[in-house]
Amino acid sequence: MSAERSCSLTHMTDMNRRSLLERLVGRPLPWVVWAYSALAVIWVVLAVIEPSGLHTFMAIVWPILAAIQISSAWYVRRQERNRAGTADSDPGTH
Repeated sequence: MSAERSCSLTHMTDMNRRSLLERLVGRPLPWVVWAYSALAVIWVVLAVIEPSGLHTFMAIVWPILAAIQISSAWYVRRQERNRAGTADSDPGTH
């Protein structure tokens, strides 16, 4: 009973600490960020080598999507660092 209760309390504090972005789309994974960035570079290269409407459109859209992924990963890492800093400096936890 006690372990079950502590597990639910841990779950509640984790839910309270998660940002709106993390609740909606989850935590961005580093490999997804790199994949979006690689696809953006490929589309830009294709648009330069062989210009067409599709290549130009994708060369515009994929860097925007990659920038969103990069910024969300950066934001989540910053939030984790801030949480770790406040947990370390909190005198009530020692």
